[in-house]
Amino acid sequence: MTTFQISAFVFLGLALAATISFRLRRQASFRVAFAWSLLWIGAAVAIAWPQITVRVAHVLGIARGADLVFYLAILGMFVGFFAVYVRFRRMESEMTRIVRELALRNPKEPDPE
Repeated sequence: MTTFQISAFVFLGLALAATISFRLRRQASFRVAFAWSLLWIGAAVAIAWPQITVRVAHVLGIARGADLVFYLAILGMFVGFFAVYVRFRRMESEMTRIVRELALRNPKEPDPE
């Protein structure tokens, strides 16, 4: 086992433990914790047995396993960025609705100058 593999397993083990801790403290939903746990375990499997990524890459028509991992990371980031964007827009709309409702409930006279 290489130094990188040992370091990566320690990091991934800590990440998995943190994910489980968040779930147990109800700071993450089951679905979110499950998805992150799959990611950490999948990364550990890919690091332990890199030939698996090569085989899957060849089945998908990609030359190298590292390219497959890279492409999946890019697609994952796009999905994540889009989810953050959608959530931000929803929060912005909700905040606008709340501010309007409060303004209509408590109208203030403009200050005379």
